[in-house]
Amino acid sequence: MNRLILILFVLLGLGFATAEAAPYTTVFVVTNRTITIPAGGYTVSFQVDWFGDDYPQSSAPGRIELRDAGGNLLGRVSATHYRTGGASVSATVGSISNVSSFINIFAVDGSPADGSLWGDWNISGVPAGQYTLRFYEYRTDRTGTYATTVWTETWFRDGWSNSSPPTISWTVAPASAGHGQGYSVTAHGHDDDGDLTQVNVWKNGQPFAFAGGGDGRDQDSGNPTSDNGPQTVVFTAQAVDATGATSPMITHVVNIGAPANQAPSVALTAPGNQSVTQGTTLTLSSRATDADGNLTNHNLDIQRPAGDWNFQGGFSAGEPFQGGPVGSTADSTRTATFTFSDVGVYTIRAAANDGGGWVHSGSVSITVTAAPPVNRAPTISWISTPGSVAHQASYSVAARGEDADGNLTQVNVWKNGSPFAFGGGGSGYSADSGNPSNDSGPQVVTFTAQAVDASGAVSAVISQTVTVGSAPPTQYTLSTSAGAGGTVSAGGVYANGTVAWVTATPDSIHDFSGWSGDASGSANPFAVTMDRSKSVQAVFALKSYPLVTAASTGGSVTAGGNYPHGTTVTVSATAAPNFRFTGWAGDASGSTGAVAVLMTGARSVQALFVPKSAQAISFPVLPDQSLGAGPVTLNATATSGLPVTYAVVSGPATIAGNQLMITGAGAIVVEAQQPGDGTYLPAPGVSRTFNAVAAATVKYRPLARLLLQTEGTQGSAPYVIERP
Repeated sequence: MNRLILILFVLLGLGFATAEAAPYTTVFVVTNRTITIPAGGYTVSFQVDWFGDDYPQSSAPGRIELRDAGGNLLGRVSATHYRTGGASVSATVGSISNVSSFINIFAVDGSPADGSLWGDWNISGVPAGQYTLRFYEYRTDRTGTYATTVWTETWFRDGWSNSSPPTISWTVAPASAGHGQGYSVTAHGHDDDGDLTQVNVWKNGQPFAFAGGGDGRDQDSGNPTSDNGPQTVVFTAQAVDATGATSPMITHVVNIGAPANQAPSVALTAPGNQSVTQGTTLTLSSRATDADGNLTNHNLDIQRPAGDWNFQGGFSAGEPFQGGPVGSTADSTRTATFTFSDVGVYTIRAAANDGGGWVHSGSVSITVTAAPPVNRAPTISWISTPGSVAHQASYSVAARGEDADGNLTQVNVWKNGSPFAFGGGGSGYSADSGNPSNDSGPQVVTFTAQAVDASGAVSAVISQTVTVGSAPPTQYTLSTSAGAGGTVSAGGVYANGTVAWVTATPDSIHDFSGWSGDASGSANPFAVTMDRSKSVQAVFALKSYPLVTAASTGGSVTAGGNYPHGTTVTVSATAAPNFRFTGWAGDASGSTGAVAVLMTGARSVQALFVPKSAQAISFPVLPDQSLGAGPVTLNATATSGLPVTYAVVSGPATIAGNQLMITGAGAIVVEAQQPGDGTYLPAPGVSRTFNAVAAATVKYRPLARLLLQTEGTQGSAPYVIERP
């Protein structure tokens, strides 16, 4: 059954002594539910309900039992509620959590009428497999108490498996491996719940072997590998199940050994076997290499004719002959110079060590023979040292070479690096060499000298300087002048090559415009190089000023420009239709339409305009006029006060001034007009209409005939109106 009925016994201490001893009978019903408990355990969510006529003094609690496939009792839960202590739930297997309850009190004496209790039974500690849950439903009948019957019902609300995380262990995990040697590392994942999904292995934090979950319970994950030593390789592994639960991370370390040492190789690259004279210096060179990069020492070994080696400490010990590698520990080149001072045979070799012992190159023999007598170099000295001379004055310079060995061959003198006097060796012991000279000044002349003997030995190079004075300077005249509008600095007399500065100064209304004569351009001041007599003139021009013109809204103004000092410029203003000119602003004034602007500086002029004013005409109504009554005076006026003119629009009339002459009868239309002026706009015309009326004559006209029968007349009336 999906719903399991549990039995709750609620114990409330009401203190009825007689009730405690009252006999009772209990009837219960058991409901079974089959569950599968995995290795991680199982949780049962249950509920207990009770209700009765009155509070039972002592009743059995709600009860759940866990039994195995053979019906054996493995554990149980008891659940009740005390009046003073509240809910009380206990389990003989696993634990209880999330307990809550309530009681409804209805009776006057405080006994409960009904209530409920909830909780979770967390079953653990039993092997994985199928089990049966038994839920008890009670009915307790009491006698001798107020209550007659109490019902207790326990039932299943929900249940779920408690998955256990997977486990992980190493199955192949060597502690060490040799350099470059292949080895394998494997981890084994296990999950009692059968939901294993991953067994992952990392090498030094990088993915190494990632396997799936196998059959859900067991799976291996690993790979072969190899590494160069010496180093320590760290492997980590972890298992993951379908719920995302993980095993602890495990770690294994594999120590990789160092590679086997390879002896270094060393060669003496210079010198080769040879014979030299005593005192000869040669360059010794050697190269040492080590495939392992472990060079610790690299030496040049030298054995003197007496049989002692330099590594014994008597000579040439330490750098540059002995020491650590020169370059890298894998490739070293050692070089040193050595003077062979003893007559006999020297042995030269190279040696290298990588910590595993010394390795030597082949040996080279240097045979040293006694040196011939030493030649003494000649000497040199000055026998003439003028020190300083005048411009183009004649002077002599001479040197003396000497050689104690008597094999002097040359005494050479140079002037400013060029040959000056090259003499022979004279007696072999002494000789002079020199020549006369003259030079233009000012300058300093350098003489050097050296002596040479027959063996090619040379003296030191000696030197002396001769200072040649300056020639008298050549004089040139500079003349300066200024054009109208300014001044110029004075000229003068200057030595050849002198740079004279000329400055032009304009007056207040002129600008400097440039140079003429032996100067050009507009630089001021101007540098004149005096390599001949020169004449320079400063040129000036009247200053030029900008004239800026502008107009306000309603008109235009003539354009501005740049004008020389003193120029009079006429600026005119032109009003736009319906606007009028009112005057000038800025550097001009007045109200005339044209203004003269004197350009003695920068000027700005603005023409001002305003809209023209409106006006209206008042024209009285004209009454009808009799023909021949004489001229009609027209009296229209304009609000501007300007004179009004008239025009006959239609009808028999003429106008002269304000006098209207009627020339015939009929309707006459007259219009008053005012065309406006520089201040006012044209006024709207006003028309007046009237009639010119002619006088009429009434005449009697006899009847045409008499009608006797009626004593009346027929036809027109006897009176007619005639126009003149």
